[in-house]
Amino acid sequence: MEAARDSMAALLDAGIFDSAQTLGCFLVSSGGASNEASISMKAESLVLHGDALYGEKEFWRALNAYKQAMQCSKSIPRQATSTARISVSTTGRSPSPNSSNVMPFNENEVKSKIAICHSALHEYREALQEMEGIPSKMRNLKMNLMLGKLYRISRNNRAAAICYKECLSFG
Repeated sequence: MEAARDSMAALLDAGIFDSAQTLGCFLVSSGGASNEASISMKAESLVLHGDALYGEKEFWRALNAYKQAMQCSKSIPRQATSTARISVSTTGRSPSPNSSNVMPFNENEVKSKIAICHSALHEYREALQEMEGIPSKMRNLKMNLMLGKLYRISRNNRAAAICYKECLSFG
């Protein structure tokens, strides 16, 4: 399974979304034991599958995959998630996928991807709610830009200006 996820990540990085989507369907459908390691693997597979669907511009299906991943992450015991988190790159995948007992699932990145899907579907209110659910200290440049755009669309110019000023502090 680890090799299949690595292959899927490579396909996504290469922009071969249709093949990644097919492999993602296989990864998501292949069930295993219900221990926390397999649940976190399923959550990661769902995120990768959502990335493939997003790349194919299937925003509604990608949104559902990301939401399923969030549900899987909530079923993982909190003790394991607090000690097993690692940093995730801006693509949402872990920098070292071969490390065992480490959960590369970042809820804030997935919330951001959910918001991006909502925005692509012109569901700006839902996107704004997702982005506001991310703590301000945990937002990266891409997240702040997205939040600023959503505030601007909702005509909250003052909040949009604050987000854009935070973006300037990243540079």
